[in-house]
Amino acid sequence: MLYYIGKTLELMGIACLGAALYLGLFNPFGYSETQAMGAEMGFLALGIIVFFVGRLIEKQH
Repeated sequence: MLYYIGKTLELMGIACLGAALYLGLFNPFGYSETQAMGAEMGFLALGIIVFFVGRLIEKQH
């Protein structure tokens, strides 16, 4: 069961990285360049953290 939770968290982390890339490239909310970069870096950091938490859970199994 923990294996699937870990894999799900990894997938969610990868999705956050994709969202960060989308926000950085297309700026759909019309942010200034600084705000867009902040949103991109925030989603990037969130994705990395979620992915590695999933990775740690998966390795424990």
